[in-house]
Amino acid sequence: MYTKTVVRQGSAAARRHRTRGGFTLVEILAVVVILGIASAIIIPQIGTRDDMRAKAAARMLVADLIYAQNLAISTGRVVYVRFDTTANSYILLTNPATSKPKKGDPVAHPITQTDYETKFGTGSRGLQQVTIASAVMNGVDTAYRPMYTVGFDEIGAPYVWSYDVDQPNDLYDGTIVIKSGTFEVKVTISAATGEILVN
Repeated sequence: MYTKTVVRQGSAAARRHRTRGGFTLVEILAVVVILGIASAIIIPQIGTRDDMRAKAAARMLVADLIYAQNLAISTGRVVYVRFDTTANSYILLTNPATSKPKKGDPVAHPITQTDYETKFGTGSRGLQQVTIASAVMNGVDTAYRPMYTVGFDEIGAPYVWSYDVDQPNDLYDGTIVIKSGTFEVKVTISAATGEILVN
């Protein structure tokens, strides 16, 4: 038997039939604006990652400073790290002197057996945007301020080296600033103990 269903105009079923699914133009525009703002904030940070590059370079520097300190302790001779902010590099040395071509005798890298020199910026792998913004080593005596070479003796205590007088002096404080884009990481070397900290 066939029965006819009558839908009254004011009923809920009728209202459901009249409404269609979808979004209004205002809702779509609101979503587009939100996505635009989010992408303007997030995508540039993902693309540059200056913070990660600067932190990676700072980790390399800290590892090399600790290596120099440990090498000095194990060999019983002072090992120096000379910074060159113009060339964005630093090199590990023994017997520093202005008369020598590299301002000292380069330490051999334990793996490559070449000069233990680290370069950032152009020519470096993965760290082309990284620079050594500053490397300031201050001695206890004011005549040894500012210097750019720090050394560690047979007990790991830090010194500064002055190429002006070819003499060491106890370290008062030392700071190296690594920069990538607008992001900076500061590496400090404590007096007396030679403790290396990253800020």
